[in-house]
Amino acid sequence: MTSLEDIDRSRTQLVVMNDAAPWREFKERVLREAGFRNVLSFDAQLRLLEEHLNNGQGRSADLVLFGLPPLLADSLRLLEELQRIFPGPVLATSERYDPEIHRHMREMGVHDYLPVGECSEEALELKVETVLTAHRVNALIDENDQRTQRLFLNILTVMVKILDSKDHYTRFHSHSVALWSRMIGRRKGMDEEELIRLGLAAVFHDFGKIGIPEEILNKPSRLTDEEFDIMKQHPTIARDLLSSLELFQDLLPAITHHHERWDGRGYPAGLKAEQIPLWGRIICLADAYDTMASRRTYKEPMSQDQIVEQLRRGHGTQFDPELVDIMLQILEEKAADRNDA
Repeated sequence: MTSLEDIDRSRTQLVVMNDAAPWREFKERVLREAGFRNVLSFDAQLRLLEEHLNNGQGRSADLVLFGLPPLLADSLRLLEELQRIFPGPVLATSERYDPEIHRHMREMGVHDYLPVGECSEEALELKVETVLTAHRVNALIDENDQRTQRLFLNILTVMVKILDSKDHYTRFHSHSVALWSRMIGRRKGMDEEELIRLGLAAVFHDFGKIGIPEEILNKPSRLTDEEFDIMKQHPTIARDLLSSLELFQDLLPAITHHHERWDGRGYPAGLKAEQIPLWGRIICLADAYDTMASRRTYKEPMSQDQIVEQLRRGHGTQFDPELVDIMLQILEEKAADRNDA
């Protein structure tokens, strides 16, 4: 893999193992439909993975998706053995969420965890992409600054988990917006370092919602005008909370202005067109797409045709017209890939 966003899915090798047949088949199907052509499957015997790695193919194994057994003791024993065999990133999965297993996995340094029985196909694809990207970020860290940067990334992870825990329906939203933002940014010609920073800004675009009352944040119906005025404070809340951190300084304009509109009717400052920071314009579009594509307490997800129609309506009014053209091209290519899979 040579880039953050344009991960070569045709070459990235994923290993799915230790799952009951229905979950193994679900993962394999979703990943192959997402463009991962090299998806290997092993049964519960870790020796098969060890033989595969020892046959000189270890470098081609980029991620192991490891199904956890129901019993905690069995899960921990198998994870320890897996870490001995495979030094790369591990995405541990279970049928249902188990906070005790999750806590132990964090202590063991397992890269991430996903209850597949509670997630959508998009969430599985997104989680795999996120783990691969995070592993790539770690690999890019300069050796002389490794300790500081890893501490920073750990702080980011904790803060995002706090944010995601506020709303069951949006727990994958921040990373999804980051994923789409990086796709758009790459098409705009951004280099790898800028894509990393854009992705971090996207992850934190809604961080200010930590300061919004939960009865507004999780209201099962549309907000009143008064409630929406409170919700509109979240970009400036995020700016105020993060402004004292030096490592966030270049992210603040995008985080603060991701709800501005191309026609000047957005908030908090009513900026118009190219007055809006480019990263903010990108995150605005990615945020809108993921909101339309996702289930919320007050709505069902839109179909892709409905989303495309809404993006066209927002062309040159809500959104930067050039970015809309890029996004429509991305969606068209993804639809063609799914049809070819």
